[in-house]
Amino acid sequence: MNHTDNAAGMKTLARDIGGLQLLLSAGMLAALAVSLIFGEYFTALALFASAAISAGCGGWAWRHFRNAPEPERHHAMMIAGAGWLVSAVFGALPFLLAAYWTPEAAARAFVPAGQDYASSLFFFRNPLHSFFESMSAYTATGLTMAVHEPSIGRGLLFYRSVCQWLGGAGVVILSLALLPRPRLANEIELFRSELAVTKLRPGIIGTARETWKIYALVTGAAALWLFVSTLVFLPGYGFVNSLFDAVNHAMTGLAAGGFSVLDDSIAGYGSYALELAHIPPMILSAISLPLYYFFLRERSLRVFWRDPQFRLMSLLLPCGSLAAVLLLWGVPAVGDPLREGIFQFISALTTTGWQTSDIGNWKNSAVMFFAFVPMLIGGSAGAPVGGFKLIRVYLISRAVVWRVRRVFLPESVVLPLRTGDRTLSPDAMKREVHDAAVFCLVYLAVLAAAIIVVAHYAGPGFTLADILFECVSTQGNVGLSSGLTAPDMPVVIELTLMLQMWVGRLEIFPVVILFSALATRAFRR
Repeated sequence: MNHTDNAAGMKTLARDIGGLQLLLSAGMLAALAVSLIFGEYFTALALFASAAISAGCGGWAWRHFRNAPEPERHHAMMIAGAGWLVSAVFGALPFLLAAYWTPEAAARAFVPAGQDYASSLFFFRNPLHSFFESMSAYTATGLTMAVHEPSIGRGLLFYRSVCQWLGGAGVVILSLALLPRPRLANEIELFRSELAVTKLRPGIIGTARETWKIYALVTGAAALWLFVSTLVFLPGYGFVNSLFDAVNHAMTGLAAGGFSVLDDSIAGYGSYALELAHIPPMILSAISLPLYYFFLRERSLRVFWRDPQFRLMSLLLPCGSLAAVLLLWGVPAVGDPLREGIFQFISALTTTGWQTSDIGNWKNSAVMFFAFVPMLIGGSAGAPVGGFKLIRVYLISRAVVWRVRRVFLPESVVLPLRTGDRTLSPDAMKREVHDAAVFCLVYLAVLAAAIIVVAHYAGPGFTLADILFECVSTQGNVGLSSGLTAPDMPVVIELTLMLQMWVGRLEIFPVVILFSALATRAFRR
């Protein structure tokens, strides 16, 4: 690539990433409205200033470089990698500004009545903590620097939920759906850099719009379900509180993000019925989004059963939940192994990350099981989930069976491989399995490096099982925590976890391509 092409590529990146910030500033304005409704005026001011800065910088880049060429294939990957990073930087502004601009007396009002702890808002005066929170939000991970989440105020709670919801289906896909642009030669690369979704329309832009419509529709249904459930099972909780919680938990649940507005996540309700009510949104989040589209079009539940990922998840949920219950049985810190085991396994497999159990006090066997099975596998490709994805696990397991069967057959016999409603030839099978295996290998290599770094800097209070759990949870964008993530953790660990969130959400390769391009550019200088 010559200097002219390189410069043109940077302009393309600046334009598209600028347009993305212009869109995301709308989420800040939505949270600003919530802050005003609840009288959190300093938070509202911080959100307004952040939206102005984001929209101003993004709008300038979008207009100034509007004539930049459309992205090539490698630019599409770089836009995805850099877009998420820049979004997390601008997304950190509301936390940082609110922490500095909110007086202590006003922040004290955020602390629930009867509690004597200080507001967690002031942890965000550390810019790195604000960046961590923003990265965790946009990547739909759910790890937090807010030790007591209700104490940061409803405006910021809602803002975190909006960020997770936007990040769940993909911020780059959002830009494809909303930003005006000519037809792109490499729009498919932009789309697939975030979400491996089957084309629902002839064009990718149409598919992006349909994806977001479906995502919004399912989220709305989940919000209604949770709202009614809260009114029924906790009638004394209040109409406003029930509505606020339902909308936030619907957004973070369907994004497989797991941020909660309660101090102890879903366990904060103290209601088994409400814990059960939060299970359907988690399962819905792990189902590939195109299946909803085909279901609405065909009006048949067979749409789901035809999908091999759905069938595999239907097998893993009961079997894995049973294994989790058995591993938690007899653990002194687990009051109800049936209740906690089922909920936590579903939360882990769907990578939602809502927590109802003190994982830091589990036996190592249970911790390792959760790390190596549900959190590493994750939900369906085409859903806002992390981990390997069910389709890769399915392909590799089918390939193992195919390889064993092949040994017992003559060389002249052609043995195809069926995956769902597709029949793969040996060459096609090898290609797809090769791609899945390469991804899993690179994923595990990054994970191993992170575990080594975190283990080196972690304090003596954490076992290797705790460290492994935290790293798997972070890279899988799960958000369950063994207790390692906290405002006082070493800076190196915080940076490592943020890198894991970023590469985990983008499935590594867009970030690798971005670093490779930047390194090449620097070397050529």
